[in-house]
Amino acid sequence: MKNNTIKIQIVLFILFFIKTNPAQTWEKITPIFPPTDKLLVNTTINFLDKNIGWIITSGSLRFGSHSTKLLETKNGGLNWQLKLDLGDFVSFYSTYSFDIRNIWFIGKGGDLIFSSNMGNNWDTSRVTFDNLSTSGWMFNSLFFFNNKNGIAFNNYRWFTTDGGYTWEKGGDTITIFPNPTDVNFINDSLGWMVSNLSDVTDVGSIANTTDGGKDWQYQHKRAPLLYGVYFIDSLKGFAVGAHRFYGTGYICKTKDGGINWDVNPFGPGPFWCIEFLDDLNGWISGRGTILKTTDGGDTWETQIDTIESDFKQIILLKEDKVAYIFGDDWNDYSHTLLRADLSNITSIADDKDKLPEQFLLFGNYPNPFNPITTISYYISRYSHVELKVYNLLGEEIEKIVNKKQTAGKYEIKFEGSNLPSGIYFYQLKTNKFIQTKKMLLLH
Repeated sequence: MKNNTIKIQIVLFILFFIKTNPAQTWEKITPIFPPTDKLLVNTTINFLDKNIGWIITSGSLRFGSHSTKLLETKNGGLNWQLKLDLGDFVSFYSTYSFDIRNIWFIGKGGDLIFSSNMGNNWDTSRVTFDNLSTSGWMFNSLFFFNNKNGIAFNNYRWFTTDGGYTWEKGGDTITIFPNPTDVNFINDSLGWMVSNLSDVTDVGSIANTTDGGKDWQYQHKRAPLLYGVYFIDSLKGFAVGAHRFYGTGYICKTKDGGINWDVNPFGPGPFWCIEFLDDLNGWISGRGTILKTTDGGDTWETQIDTIESDFKQIILLKEDKVAYIFGDDWNDYSHTLLRADLSNITSIADDKDKLPEQFLLFGNYPNPFNPITTISYYISRYSHVELKVYNLLGEEIEKIVNKKQTAGKYEIKFEGSNLPSGIYFYQLKTNKFIQTKKMLLLH
């Protein structure tokens, strides 16, 4: 999730409906704060559920002093109260919530504040680092795999195994991948990050990991400037951003896990963020714009194009079926908070077990690989399944799966560290299905 802010100028509570389809309506909220705790320039917000939310707001005060405060809402963002005065913590926070209890905020210099009991108590810590250039020290992204294991991003990757108290730097170097603008993982291993930087100027980049963020590979080094990324599953994903010079919004789409990307302009930009409620319903937020899809990103329609605000954060509370969007207004001093009730949207998440009445073997990812790749397949009914790997001579190298499995989608890792570089084949076989695909191992 990205940084964002909500309105500083306090007026009476107002709700008004914004152009949308009948199944989902956005409402604009003007929150009320205590007179002594007005929001400052840099503000980050997150919600644990449809009622409980948190704001960290920071900025300069008179006479050069700096202030950072944590505020809490218990009624969905309508009223806020001061929770903690954090003094001179630095600005530009990013945030991540793992579940209803665990939430983290991180500052650009590595300061952290986090809670594991719904915000009743808060701890502070810091990612400590030395000898980083000015361009590489700001933390823009944060992700947690569970309540203990997480990863924070500047030009390095930092890992914690104790919920954020201590951090260790990963092995990749500052020169390989630029500071990401957004990160998305679909499981403990497979993830993507996007940036508005690359190894040359004026373009952005996409990279992915298959080992939980320890190692990363470029997938696109000449992309538009990218600010948001979301993968529905291991194959279908999106990245959004803009052209550096013309401001055109771009939507990038992949159907093979990022091996190939379709890059398409889509009206005025930039686009800042993308999130999906389920496999069909998703939103993109941008400069004065909110787009919606109801067909899994095949087509997008404009929901909002009249509010003068940069919508830089979308929070989708899938269990509550409530969404929040936040924006920095174009007047440079006020901000916008929108909320939507998604309960009328029929989510296909309820139909996850209704798999295709067929067997499917997908392309392995990544391909080429070194030395680990992931092989995915669907089986539509209870079957005995064999998944084997062969060399060019047709000799069986490894039997990865040989057992009965229930209907569902499966992802299996194959390691080729003990094999020579070259072309290999993997074959899925059931009682009524057989299919073979090719993969390339490069050491």
